[in-house]
Parts: sequence; C-alpha cells; structure tokens
Amino acid sequence: MSGQTNKGLVRDGNEDSLYFNEEDRILIVCDGMGGHAGGHVASELAVNVVSSKLRELKEDDWRDEERVIAQMQNSVFEANDKIMSHAAANPELFDMGTTICALAFMSRQLIMGHVGDSRIYRISRGLIEQVSEDHSLVAERVRAGDLDPNSDEAQMLSSILTRALGMDHITVDIIIEELIPGDIYVVCSDGLTDMISDLEIQSIVNNSANLQIACMQCVDLANRYGGVDNITVAMAVIE
Repeated sequence: MSGQTNKGLVRDGNEDSLYFNEEDRILIVCDGMGGHAGGHVASELAVNVVSSKLRELKEDDWRDEERVIAQMQNSVFEANDKIMSHAAANPELFDMGTTICALAFMSRQLIMGHVGDSRIYRISRGLIEQVSEDHSLVAERVRAGDLDPNSDEAQMLSSILTRALGMDHITVDIIIEELIPGDIYVVCSDGLTDMISDLEIQSIVNNSANLQIACMQCVDLANRYGGVDNITVAMAVIE
C-alpha cells in the first residue's frame, strides 16, 4: 500500500484525510467540506473512528465476511454520529461533512464502504474501472439520462453531493469483490479526478515502478493541471 495527500495549489489548507496500513488491512480516504476548517475536522474524525472500529476486528472476525461487512457499516454510521454531535456542539462547524471510501482487505475478499464522490477504482490486467458510484447531483442526473456531463449546467452543479457524512440520514454503499492477484485498487478524492482522467491514472499506474511513485506522479500531474483542490490518492496491489 501507498498513499499521498497534498493541499494543491489553490486551497490554503488540506481538508482531506488519509489512512492506510497493510498490517491493519485498512485503507481510507476522506474529503472534508465546511467552513472554519470544518472539513478537516470532519474528515479526520471519520478516518479516526472508522480505522479504530475496523482495528477492533479479531483474527477470526477477518475470516467472517458478514462480520467485516457489519463492522464496516457500523463504523461509518458511528463516524456520522460523531461528526453530527461535534458540529452540534461547535456552531462554527455546523455545516461540516466528509466523503469516505473505506477498504477492508480480507484474505480473499475486499469489503468497501463508500459515501460521497471520492472514488474507488480497480486496475485489472492494465485496464481501469470505477468500482464506486458517485453520490452527487450531477452523477445521479447523468445516470438518469437527463444531464450531459460536459454541459455548463453540470459544471455549475458539480459540487453538490447527495450523500455525505454529516447528513441526518445516510446510506452506505457496501461493495464486495473477490481479490485477484495483480489487481491494483486506487482510492482518491475528487481533487485528483477533477484534474486528471481515468486513462491518465491508468497510464501512470501501469508505467510506474511502484505504488509510491504512482501516487506521487498522480498528485504531480493534478497540480500541473491546476491543483484547484486538495488531492489525495492511495493504492493497494493484491499480492
């Protein structure tokens, strides 16, 4: 596993949060939002709560798919509760929230929890595919067939999320995949995907000597293209 987070070239601070640890079998990317540094508070809370809850799993638990799924769901719900209670106690943070992509690697399965428009990709046999589904107004209208993703209207609506931690009621997408040796999972905030294309990510990963270099090159290219948002990317290869 490897990962990198960068504030980009425009923002004053970094509201993204990142956690990855091979021994823990966990990888998490969160993209926070909200004024008065609320975005960073929300994303950090989410990463801390979810990673802590997943680390509570015992060795036997990691062999039980239903147990890992339940812990993933419950940890994201608990993170949402923590963010909402923290915002309620601190009026200056009232509108804070965050996306989350959390990955838990079992021996044969990958359990993913996803809320928001940060993304999970799989690169298999050199080809990239988005595994997660964006929870944004633009993505939902594009899927419904009533919005051109390249239109001016889509550009204006691009920042509106339909799901994020910090909302009263959330639904967590749980995605389960069989692990295939050689596959690479790429998890990133929209600070990367708004700047560089899926095919550019694919090319960087396929032509990099290792995941650390691939992460650095993704961030560097996003900054070369303008770096208008915080940029976070993490990767894991299935051995």
